[in-house]
Amino acid sequence: MGMRLLLMLCFLPIVLFGREDIRSANAIRISTPPKVDGKLDDAVWEDLPLLKEFVQWSPCNGDAPSQPTEAWVGYDDVAIYVAAICYDASPDSIMNEIGSRDNRHGTNADMFGVHISPFNDGINSVFFDVCPANVQRDMKFCGDDVEGAWDAVWESGTAITKDGWIVELKIPLSALRFPNGSVQDWGFNVWRWNARKREWSNWSWVSNEINGWWKEAGLLTGFRDINPPLRLSFTPYVSSYLERDAENQWGYFYNGGMDVKYGITKSFTLDMTLIPDFGQVQSDDEQLNLSPYEIHYNERRPFFTEGTELFTKGNLFYSRRIGGEPRTYEDVEDGLEENETVTVNPTETKLINATKFSGRTDGGLGVGVFNAMTSRARAVVRDTISLEEREITTQPFTNYNLLVLDQTLFANSYVSLINSNVMMKDYAANVTAAELKFADADNNYSFKGVGAVSLINDEGARATGYKYSLEAGKVSGTYQSWYQLNVISDDYDQNDLGYMWRNNEVAHQLHFEYNRFEPFGIFLNMGQRVSFMYNRTFYPDAYADFSIHYSIHTHFRNQYFFRMHAAWAPYERRDYYETRTEGRYFVNHKFYHNCFTFHTDTRKPLSLGIDGGFTNAYDYDFDSKVWHVSIWPSFRMNDRFRVAYDLAFSQENDQPRYVDSDEDADIITFGKRDRETLTNTINVSYVFSHIASLSFRLRHYYSRAEHESFYELTQDGLFLPTDYDENQDVNYNAFNIDMTFRWIFAPGSELLVNWKNAIDSDEDRIVRGYWRNLTNTLESPQINS
Repeated sequence: MGMRLLLMLCFLPIVLFGREDIRSANAIRISTPPKVDGKLDDAVWEDLPLLKEFVQWSPCNGDAPSQPTEAWVGYDDVAIYVAAICYDASPDSIMNEIGSRDNRHGTNADMFGVHISPFNDGINSVFFDVCPANVQRDMKFCGDDVEGAWDAVWESGTAITKDGWIVELKIPLSALRFPNGSVQDWGFNVWRWNARKREWSNWSWVSNEINGWWKEAGLLTGFRDINPPLRLSFTPYVSSYLERDAENQWGYFYNGGMDVKYGITKSFTLDMTLIPDFGQVQSDDEQLNLSPYEIHYNERRPFFTEGTELFTKGNLFYSRRIGGEPRTYEDVEDGLEENETVTVNPTETKLINATKFSGRTDGGLGVGVFNAMTSRARAVVRDTISLEEREITTQPFTNYNLLVLDQTLFANSYVSLINSNVMMKDYAANVTAAELKFADADNNYSFKGVGAVSLINDEGARATGYKYSLEAGKVSGTYQSWYQLNVISDDYDQNDLGYMWRNNEVAHQLHFEYNRFEPFGIFLNMGQRVSFMYNRTFYPDAYADFSIHYSIHTHFRNQYFFRMHAAWAPYERRDYYETRTEGRYFVNHKFYHNCFTFHTDTRKPLSLGIDGGFTNAYDYDFDSKVWHVSIWPSFRMNDRFRVAYDLAFSQENDQPRYVDSDEDADIITFGKRDRETLTNTINVSYVFSHIASLSFRLRHYYSRAEHESFYELTQDGLFLPTDYDENQDVNYNAFNIDMTFRWIFAPGSELLVNWKNAIDSDEDRIVRGYWRNLTNTLESPQINS
């Protein structure tokens, strides 16, 4: 009854209405395309409607910008053409730091961008932007998801003049997906970022109070009879490696493959990758994981990051499963017989091919089909006496599939159906989910629900589970409040193709937020939030924990930034996950927590960020404390050369943590653990031009975990002394170097030269002193590619 009343109260104020202040312009077909060179001397621009009188989006939403902007737009059957003059009274002060393509985060450079939503549904759109040095960036939006790794092939030209800077763009229709109608109206906006003023402005005003600026746009009306050329591209690749392995043996090998992209219709595209190679992507930031939860690593492989916006529906797709660690990789060592040793045990499965088919009909129905296949992974073990070898299959040939149907509705709303399945010998995993979202036209109020059912068939043994979540409330404006409920049964499992931190939980969250979007006093903006979180286990239905949270964040007028978060758990908590045993828990401590982040003005050549915090237990048998601090200075030598350093240190004292268990004797052993972690990361980049750059990244991660004493966990979650004396200490080091030269020698084509150095050292002997650890690490077996 309480849930139904809350949902009714949340949605009483919802009225479906549209904005009356949306700007519109006519889409004019041109007969002679302009030359995209940043000179703006083509006569075609004189015959196109002028987009002017921009308004601020930030910091003073709705005010006139400090510098005017004028833009023009036209189209033909090949592309959309956009030009603009970004006026500036001090052109010699235009910020023009050069970054690499799609990686301009943190660079100090002005920007002009074009936002296009061909279906004009407030959900699906694309964004293209360029800086004065002509460095491109593009991204896709789907609902609340932003896909920054998406790459399209398009042209741009820029020039700094006595009046400011000029930009011209040619965005091929082959890069877009759009309806089939003979006459179309597209969502459209143009944006400008004045880096010196830290000011955003746009042509069609967008409120900075909405949750996601890309959900609102102006209109470009009257596209007629668009007949784009054939959308078919073949992107072959060849890669060669010179590598020294951990046994100090040199080897040479090469790979070859191809990506194919075919535009079946104006709105549906087929993507395929055959025998792919992703050796150029950045190494994972490996870390020592002593928790009961799997570490989530970001996807960096281009095929799995581009054009995947539909496949994120329902949160069932974690592409790192494909080509990841074989299912029984860890079991090989445990299954060794006497005198046997492992000679081969690949850490990744080999991806054979992958295919994506996706698009959207004129009626707003999105269809996405994904398939990938990996070959059999096998380990080889050898008898050290007889020298006989035997193979162990760590994962058989595997087929991965994903199907998504997504129907857009009124006012930024949608409903989706998603199915994922993974099939291999004697094993099948199937997950089906539905997701829906209702929102009003101004994105002030929303309701979102997700439900899923999983079915696992492992050699005839079947297991089913389910999950559902609800989220409702006011999500934009000065005052916001929303409620979230997440229920996951103890048998639900989506981890064969998705990622789930944990199951078996019922989590309630209630949030209240107050925002100031306009400048006041010394502040540019400010936001504050109070949250209440209450968790139970699904089975057995039992209390887990309760906590109260407060956070505040603000930007100052001098462009400094500050954020603080505080939390308080006033009652003892029951942790059902750290025990690694169904139905068992340990009584965890009450705590209070506080942390902060502070950053100076990033416009300056030298900027500094600091992050720190602590967590302190009270009313507890152990004097448990956790604290961390990190500092990350960044130095811009000039507009091409930047050096950034990140030092992070954390320490945990007297933490009760799981170390071992004896299922037959029903004994769970915990240890009182101290842990120190130190991470050093150096990033250096030099950009030769908008198409050529060099980057260097070095990361050394060092973590040690040392146990002072051990305890047996009682049935009521408390600790008793024990004579357990096995060594559970861990001394772990990970050292990586990634160095890449990138040359985009033609649109959509690039040459990459990489150097990678990887060291992974894990031992049960604690090594005191950072420099001794670093020396031992550098002397350990390593892989150089």
